Amino acid sequence: MGLFEVPVRVANPEDRVFHKAIMLVDTGATFSVLPASFLAVLGITPDSEDEFTLASNESKRYAIGEARFNVGDRERTSPVIFGDEGTWLLGATSLQSLGLVPDTTNHQLVESPKLLVGVRGFPFGASA
Repeated sequence: MGLFEVPVRVANPEDRVFHKAIMLVDTGATFSVLPASFLAVLGITPDSEDEFTLASNESKRYAIGEARFNVGDRERTSPVIFGDEGTWLLGATSLQSLGLVPDTTNHQLVESPKLLVGVRGFPFGASA
């Protein structure tokens, strides 16, 4: 797949005071993961917790909150996992929210296609 790092700015959605982070793009991770200590500095608090399967196939329980992510000219909120120290992952949910996909050949994030699909599989607004 080709992993690479990108500069990201992260904030508490309530105050939008951004802090810089270098995050590893990991589309194999459903959610973004940041160290719990970093999220505490931002004033982000957990609103739930859940069990997650790690790459080692073991399960571990983590707290979940909401963070505001900024990459380039794109900015959105998405769930964030209160992870272990040293874990800085930008996951698939955040990438989708930002409308970005990885270009693993050139090690960069690029704009994703904007598609809307209707309930029956027809493009949104099209008729059968």
